[in-house]
Amino acid sequence: MPEGPLAGFRVFDLTLAMVGPWTSMLLGGMGAEIIHVEATDRDLNAGIHPTINGTSIGYLDVQMNKRQIVLDLKSPEDRQHAYDIIKTCDVFLMNMRPDVASRLGVDYETVSQINDQIVYCAVTGWGPDGPMREIPGADPQVRYIAGFHEATGLEGGDTEVYRHSTQIDETTGNYAAQSILMGLLARERTGKGQRVDISMLRATSAMQSGRIGEFLASGRRPPPQGHQGQSIAPDAAFLCADKRHLAVAATSEADWVALCRAIGHLEFIEDLRFATNSDRVANRHDLMDALEPVFRSMPLDYWVLELDKVGLTVARVMRWDELRRHAQVTANEYIVDIKAPPAWEPETWEHVWTGGPPWRFSATPARWHPPVPINHDRAAILDEIKSGREA
Repeated sequence: MPEGPLAGFRVFDLTLAMVGPWTSMLLGGMGAEIIHVEATDRDLNAGIHPTINGTSIGYLDVQMNKRQIVLDLKSPEDRQHAYDIIKTCDVFLMNMRPDVASRLGVDYETVSQINDQIVYCAVTGWGPDGPMREIPGADPQVRYIAGFHEATGLEGGDTEVYRHSTQIDETTGNYAAQSILMGLLARERTGKGQRVDISMLRATSAMQSGRIGEFLASGRRPPPQGHQGQSIAPDAAFLCADKRHLAVAATSEADWVALCRAIGHLEFIEDLRFATNSDRVANRHDLMDALEPVFRSMPLDYWVLELDKVGLTVARVMRWDELRRHAQVTANEYIVDIKAPPAWEPETWEHVWTGGPPWRFSATPARWHPPVPINHDRAAILDEIKSGREA
């Protein structure tokens, strides 16, 4: 069977929590060999997630596609093992403060002297420079400091924290994986490795660039709109007669006309308050007052059929249990059941539900392997390194 596009590349993965392990999981899914290094005192539960046989499901979810070894970098013997592994790697990935990396002897200067071909990716909360460089940073703190809550909340109410607490972790991890790929590509051209810095604050700023630009240009804060979109109207979730919600968005004037025809209210087309999208946004409250009772008059399935007839794309607002069984999701394996080999049971876990590979390669398929028990590959990895030295 063909191997993934990164087959033959090796990654020294000194990461913990979410953002770094997410990065290496993606690289492993593309076929790279990930050697994930854990400290000896690591708590795999930490009391923040449901567990399977004592191990956090959150931990299991981001440890797919990796080999596992425990190395105490404060120990001279284990630090030397780490250096021996680094000599064989193409990528060094870490998410810790710069001072911690220096104390452990895995700062860029040290690692690049051991292996000058390596692409060294440092993922931090705030970046390598500035007054916050040595302050710990994680998804919750970054959300607040980056103003990620600025436009989130109920209409007319206070701003609220964004509830999906790992989006900044995952988005930063996506940027980190992309940057590592670019670093490897540059190495193919130049023959040299380099350092790549990714920070969660930088990633969050990039995510918000459009809205931040609007604010800096106008001086106006985008008010919280609840379930409604900010720049298009209608763009909202409407409650139907069967107490289910249907998401409807008219992204063009043709969509608006089609919507009015489908719901049987042609008079809305001629209403000057709703003549253009700008008018509808300006008169958002009047628009919602007109549309909400219409959608409440019939069940969701009725509206799906009627709106489909006029070619208007709509979305049922689904729960996660519905998403798992949705035909589009199952046909493309967007959510997969990763089963552990029977030999690992009952000491570990039977299976873990997770999102599948986020890409599909026609010639070099991605892989999605189960997480392995902690320190599972130590003997094999050290034997390989020893054999390499003796060869």
